[in-house]
Amino acid sequence: EITMKNWNEVKEEFETDGSLRDIYVEGVNSSVWDSFISYLKGSSYKIEFFHGDEKLKLPESLSSIKKLQETDPTTVHIWVKEGIQINCHFFIDSEIELDLSPYDVQNEHAYLDLIVFLKWVASSLKRPVKLTQEGMQDNIILNVN
Repeated sequence: EITMKNWNEVKEEFETDGSLRDIYVEGVNSSVWDSFISYLKGSSYKIEFFHGDEKLKLPESLSSIKKLQETDPTTVHIWVKEGIQINCHFFIDSEIELDLSPYDVQNEHAYLDLIVFLKWVASSLKRPVKLTQEGMQDNIILNVN
């Protein structure tokens, strides 16, 4: 079930104000993370994984990424389309948090590409996904179940 909002209903949520927009999958554990990593690796999305400034192959598991984090931060960039970059920093085990710049979603076309990605995450993990204002998990722009 998707609480689908059309572009005109949400476009003001993507006004560029210097903050990011967050994507959450809550109530997960390391095995869900590992599934997410595996789905990402097998997807058609272009991904780039960084450990500090070094570009590496995306590891197979959250535990490998957590080990790397002992020395430098980790980030994976997911290119939904040429112009839309979604980032994952692997902050905590219990939720998958991604972020994107609203600057990348400035028209209906980009918004629909983002929705396709959100649906892909929700259906891959069989869990609800929400898009929110940065750092405000209750300020929900979209729910994808």
